[in-house]
Amino acid sequence: MGNEFVSCSFLLVLLITLAHGNVLRLPSMDGGESDSSMMMGMGVEEEGKDPDYKAYFFMKDVQVGKTIPVNFPHLKESDPARNLPTKTPTSLPFSLKALPSLLRFFSIPPASPQALAMEKTLTDCQIERPGEHRACISSVDSLIDFVGGIFGPDVPFEILRTSVATKTSPVLQNYTVVEVKEKTSTKSLPCHNLPYPYAVFYCHILVDTTNRMFKVTLRGENGAVVEAVLICHMDTSKWNPSFFAFRQLGVERGTTEACHFAPAYDMVVVLVPN
Repeated sequence: MGNEFVSCSFLLVLLITLAHGNVLRLPSMDGGESDSSMMMGMGVEEEGKDPDYKAYFFMKDVQVGKTIPVNFPHLKESDPARNLPTKTPTSLPFSLKALPSLLRFFSIPPASPQALAMEKTLTDCQIERPGEHRACISSVDSLIDFVGGIFGPDVPFEILRTSVATKTSPVLQNYTVVEVKEKTSTKSLPCHNLPYPYAVFYCHILVDTTNRMFKVTLRGENGAVVEAVLICHMDTSKWNPSFFAFRQLGVERGTTEACHFAPAYDMVVVLVPN
């Protein structure tokens, strides 16, 4: 399946409580320096051992006819962690304080890789990060509530996703750019899939910043076609200056855009222009 599009309108919900299992709201504050490892790295792998691996690009790199190396992980289209249910599948508490009881409920051994991943997810969802609107969501309803709280009531939006690469495709290979189409809306909300027993996404948007969004058709060396979502962050001035994107691009923060492809396990909410 290619990009999935969901258009919907919604009413602003002023208060949502954790007791209903809908959404963990995280406080937003103006100013300060954001942690780029959380902001950008959740959907993009850090630098690996492969010297050809490149996660970030300039917009001029992603033009029709050009060839670029891209890492697309293998996933199942039906992977439950990739898809949000309409409502949160459980009324269990979503908090770091409740982690011991959650581990017992899900029969996950303490100190296991799964337990440590859950602990990191709960920590990331509760930590305060300045300069962002953000929430950890676990259902379509909570996504609608969060987006409505940021952009206002009754605003239609669509969800963009990168298609799943075939298992016969190498995880990392060269792709030729076949087609590039920009989404006209400048308002978008990246949502990163986090490790948890059920689907949880960290959705966030920096205060007073602009992203450009593109749908890109890529053809791999093995002939496989991927319909990808390209996110270009136009203002990197608030990113951590040591973030690895700047090393890859050979630039300093705030001097140019930084673009990357959204992995298939993430999603991007884009407002539909009137």
